[in-house]
Amino acid sequence: MSPSILLSQFFLPPSAVSLGRFITSLDNPHQDFHDPLCSSSPEVIERVQVQYDSIRLSVKNQNMASQLTTLLSSSFSKRLKASIRISADQAKTYYLNNAGQWFRDAVRSKETQRWIERTIDEGEDIYMVVAYHTLLDARIIEQLGAQSAAGGSLAIPVSTVSTSLTASGVVVSSVADPGVGGTRRRTEDEQRHFMAPGEQTYAVQYRKVRWSWFASNKVDKVMLAKKAWWERYDRPRYLESEAEDMIEVDLEDETALEGDRNENAIEFEEVFVSDAQ
Repeated sequence: MSPSILLSQFFLPPSAVSLGRFITSLDNPHQDFHDPLCSSSPEVIERVQVQYDSIRLSVKNQNMASQLTTLLSSSFSKRLKASIRISADQAKTYYLNNAGQWFRDAVRSKETQRWIERTIDEGEDIYMVVAYHTLLDARIIEQLGAQSAAGGSLAIPVSTVSTSLTASGVVVSSVADPGVGGTRRRTEDEQRHFMAPGEQTYAVQYRKVRWSWFASNKVDKVMLAKKAWWERYDRPRYLESEAEDMIEVDLEDETALEGDRNENAIEFEEVFVSDAQ
């Protein structure tokens, strides 16, 4: 099973991600994408988990939902350089059922075929969205610390959390700059609370589109009947018949991820990866 990618911008509304969508950026499924035109809508399987809060359970008894809370909290903390804890009333996963058949139906569209060829010519990789994960009414608590010296004070600045999350549609509450004052050196902890109202997407799972050019007169027609292929649109007319005039596409079972990423397995069912910080 291909891993799910934690979004670099933390959250996206579900309307920004679609099952069966073709994309070029693992971190930004809402940009430079193509939604295939098919005669039927994607068949969706949903899995719901409630009471999504890891601190309610001991480490030995953590279930999948609580482990995900720990994973997300850790990822937020690393990116924002602060201690973060996340909880929500519900976690949900949407899966594309029978992804292989959906893919074969999708690439029959001439618009999709042209988009694939153009993207290949631009040197981009192509992926298809096969699942995405959401939280409902996620609550984010940022734990901060500050010190003050004798006769002075040290203000705790508004964290970059509010800026980062507001850009993702998160409503921020209790964001005033709390001051720390006193007459002797001490450490005080402060908490800030953030809210992501409604359903928010935090991770997306993909399968990579594999493609190859070939000459139609050198391939067994019986084998061609079993694959998704078409005659390339950009083929110059002066090319000889033995030139690579056809393109074949398929989905890879496993997606090899480039770059430095952290990988986390959850209950042997899901694998989530994030950018290494």
